[in-house]
Amino acid sequence: MYISLCYKQYPIKMSLQAMREFKTATGKDLWYCLMLVFETYLKNSDKPVFTLLRELYGAVDFDTASQMFHALIDDKSIELEQVQDAMYRVGWRPVDEEYSEKRQPYPLVLVQAAQIVDAQMVEVIKKK
Repeated sequence: MYISLCYKQYPIKMSLQAMREFKTATGKDLWYCLMLVFETYLKNSDKPVFTLLRELYGAVDFDTASQMFHALIDDKSIELEQVQDAMYRVGWRPVDEEYSEKRQPYPLVLVQAAQIVDAQMVEVIKKK
């Protein structure tokens, strides 16, 4: 599965390595942070987009989100600075005239990543 961040697609995958990497970088639990993003989205998805984005920004700050993306990206040649640059370039809100699935504010992409991880974990459970 892929996420699109600033017109570039990145393969993502939840793994124990991703969880360790994130914990080492932030001291936080990756699953907990993903659940927080998903829960915040569900609680605010029916609200105006600015309210939704504000709540998502409040749930996970820029640095933590960049570490989440970096840990989940299944291509270890991608550097953290590249992820942060892409996050910065997508901006803080959707731009109507340039709106595209490939250019969404990072909190919305983070929601998508949480949904992908959720689907991946359902498959892992089924295989056991």
